[in-house]
This record gives sequence, structure tokens and C-alpha cells, in this order.
Amino acid sequence: MQKIRVIDIAHTAKSDIDPERRIDVKIVDGLVNRCSAAATTALKRSPPGYSELQAIHLSWIFDSMRFTHVTIRNLIAEGPKTPACVDAMALTRLQIETLYSVCLITQDPTAAADYVKNFWKDNYVRFLLVREENKNLPRFDSYINSQGYAVLAQLQYASGVTDDEKATVEYEELGSPLPAGTKLMKIRRFPQPMGVIEVVVHPDRKKMLMRLYPEYHRLCAFAHGSAQSSIFKTAFWERSPLQRLIPESSRQNVFEKELVDAIFYSSFSVIQSTCELATIYPLDIELRRTVIEAWNILLDSHLLGRVIWEIRAKSSLGVI
Repeated sequence: MQKIRVIDIAHTAKSDIDPERRIDVKIVDGLVNRCSAAATTALKRSPPGYSELQAIHLSWIFDSMRFTHVTIRNLIAEGPKTPACVDAMALTRLQIETLYSVCLITQDPTAAADYVKNFWKDNYVRFLLVREENKNLPRFDSYINSQGYAVLAQLQYASGVTDDEKATVEYEELGSPLPAGTKLMKIRRFPQPMGVIEVVVHPDRKKMLMRLYPEYHRLCAFAHGSAQSSIFKTAFWERSPLQRLIPESSRQNVFEKELVDAIFYSSFSVIQSTCELATIYPLDIELRRTVIEAWNILLDSHLLGRVIWEIRAKSSLGVI
């Protein structure tokens, strides 16, 4: 596994942002909505090399990111008086991870096929587990033998999964012998962020993803139940004994310095994902214009935003 060192990714700032500048969160929400809408509109026409189904799945990715942004916003809106706000950080990790996926899919249409096939495989493995655990329970007969299997058969066709790939999953999960005429054909696992970094080709895109990895790694801790997550939640819990030890001003400061960033990370992930999509729609002026307008606001709101603009977004959008 590649090791990402500070010396490899540090991007020395050439200019500062105004740390006192504040952007109305409703403006940020508008940027997310406009970028998502521009992306889904563009994807109504499949880009070269991508099937109609792959374009649809890409469109759903942008819808999903928009929905998750709303959830993050709602959690942060709860403020530091409830521990629920801390869970926004775990969801923010999902947004950044999706950006990694979009970077790979927009590089290589075959990655889009892997993405969809992994969706089917995960569901089929789950079905096999339910079938094995409940095959002796009569109330599961209909699901196992008709309803569930029929749905997965439809998904298999829609996902482009071959019978050889299906038989290979059954061989791997159950030890079932391969039917006559079939051969082992594994579905390639869609990579996690570090795996994406290793296979991304464009140097600016790779550099951006490497710089984002420490941010992603930090946010993963919140999804994995880290001590930091537990401490934050305890500090923000009104019945916690820590409430007497930590002044309200300190809790508010932690909230503003640590948690409010979730809104930036989420909005940035949507905007930069749209930027990456624009690279496979070079003639879509409206898509590019929407992303540039969003970046014009975002790059002055956060130092990391300015770094990513300089590393990747500016050149990929053709801004001089």
C-alpha cells in the first residue's frame, strides 16, 4: 500500500483567505443543488464510452450526494447542544469517498461497470446468506424461491453481470461447483480511496486525491467509532459530567472549528465531483459554467478549497 507523506502532498499557500469572511449556508446549499442538477442534466445524454445504464447510475450518485448534504446540514443545524451533530463527520467521510469513486469512474468507463456489478454482488451475497440461514423456516419460502430471487435476476441483467460471474460468486461463497459450460470469472472489487489513488492516471487528479487522503482518513475515524467521536459526543451531551468541566464557549469553539467544516467538505465533494464529470463532457458549456461559478465562491471560503482549486480544479476547467 502506498504511503502518503506530508512532504509528498503539502501545498504551500501563496495567498490567504479572509478568515473572518462568512458565507450564508443557504448559498452553499444552492451551489450544491445547482451543481447536482447540472450533473444529472448532462447525464441524460450518455458520455462517449459509457452505456445508458452507467450514465443513469452516475446520475444517481449525484442525487445521493445531494441527499447526504441535506442530512449533514440538518445535523450541524442542531448545534453543539446535542451529540447528534458529531455524526455529520461520519457522513462527510461518505461524501469525500464518493468523490474518489467519481474520479475513477470518469477516468475509465470499465470502472463504471465494476461499480454497478459490485452493487449487484453485495446484494446477491446478502441474499445467499439469508437463504442459508433461513432455508428451514417456511415463512421465507416465497422470498427465497421466487420474490427475492426474481428481483436479483432482474438486477443481474440490468447490472450486466454474466452467468459466469454469478456462478463464480456462488462458488466463492457457498463452495458450489461450477455448472457445466461455465468458467471462473470474478467481479473486480471496486477500490477504496487508496486503491483509487494507485490507479488514477492523470497527475493533477492523483495529486488532488493524495492531498485529500489525510482529510478522508481523519473523517474515517468518526465512522469507526474513534475516541475523538466519543469525546465530542460526550462533551455536547447536556447530561454529561463534562458539561461542568468544559465552558460553553469552549464547546462552541470546538463546534465551529471542528464540526462546521463538515458543510465545506460536503459541498466541496459535490462541486469537485461535478468538476470531474465536466472532463468527460468537454462541450457542455452550461455544466462547466455552473462549476466555475460554484468554485468562485468556494475557493475563498476555506484554505483547503484554495489548495484543491490550484492543484486540480482550475486546470481541469480551463480557467486561466
